[in-house]
Amino acid sequence: MGLEKVAAYRNKELEIRTDPNRLVYKADLQRVGSLINESLITLAEFAKFRNWEKTKEIVISRNLLVKQSSQTLQGILAAIQKRFLINHKFLPKTEILAEAVSKDISKTIKVQLLYPYICKSDSLINNLLLEVVAERINHPSVVLTKADVLDFLENEQKVHPELKNWSDYLKGRWTRGFLAFLRDFNIMEEAPSNRLLKPLLRVESFTFFMLGLLEKKLSSSEVFQSEIWNLFFIKASELENFLIDAQTQGWIDYSRAGDIIELKPKYQLEKWLDECLG
Repeated sequence: MGLEKVAAYRNKELEIRTDPNRLVYKADLQRVGSLINESLITLAEFAKFRNWEKTKEIVISRNLLVKQSSQTLQGILAAIQKRFLINHKFLPKTEILAEAVSKDISKTIKVQLLYPYICKSDSLINNLLLEVVAERINHPSVVLTKADVLDFLENEQKVHPELKNWSDYLKGRWTRGFLAFLRDFNIMEEAPSNRLLKPLLRVESFTFFMLGLLEKKLSSSEVFQSEIWNLFFIKASELENFLIDAQTQGWIDYSRAGDIIELKPKYQLEKWLDECLG
C-alpha cells in the first residue's frame, strides 16, 4: 500500500473514531447472556412499583434472582436496566412491557416481547441480525456458524475500529454468546445444530407491537416499514396475514383496496392488555 493510501486510510479511520454520532460496538452479550428468566422476574416487580430504584431494592433484598454473588447480581441488573429502562424509538414504554409480561399468558409470548428490546439495546446484535441472519433465514436448511459470525466481526472492523481491540478469545466468547442468544429466542435449532429457524410470531406479540406503533400516530406506510418486523424476519405479504388475524380477534381494524390501506386500533395498548390479555 502506497504512502498516500496509508494516509487516506488512517484519516478515514480517525474520522470514524471521532464521529460523535457513530454506533460503538460493546462486548456485553458474553457477560450475562439473554437473561430471559431474570428479566421476566425483574420486570414483574417493576410493574408493581414503576420505579427502577425500588425494583432493584426489592430484587436485591429478597434475592429474587437467586444469585449467590452480589457482583453477579449487580451485573445482571445493570444489563436489564440497559436493555429495558430506556425509551426505544418504536417500542412501547418499559411500564407497558412490564405490565404485559406480568400477565398470565404463554411464556412464548413473553419471550417474544423481550426480544426486540434486547436487539435495540445492543447495536452489534441488531446489525448482525439484520445484515446476516435476516438475509439467510428465509432459505431452507441454512446454517449460521461460528466462522460466519467471526467473519462479520472481521468485516465490521472497517467501520467499527473498536473491534480491533477485541482479543481472539473475546471474539470467540461473544460469538458463542450470540449463537446461544439465537437458540434462546428460537431462531436456531438446539446445539449442536446451527440451522436457522424462522420464529413463529404469536398474534398476541404482533398486536402488542402493532398497537404500540399505531399509538405513535405513524402513517400506514411507516407502520409497514418499521424495523421491528425485520427483527422478526416478517415480509410485507406476511404482515398482512398478521393484520387479518388481529382483526379477526377484534383488536385492529384493517382493510385494503389496491394501494389504499385503512389501519386503525380498536384498543389503546394499555386497555388491550387489561381487557384482552388480562
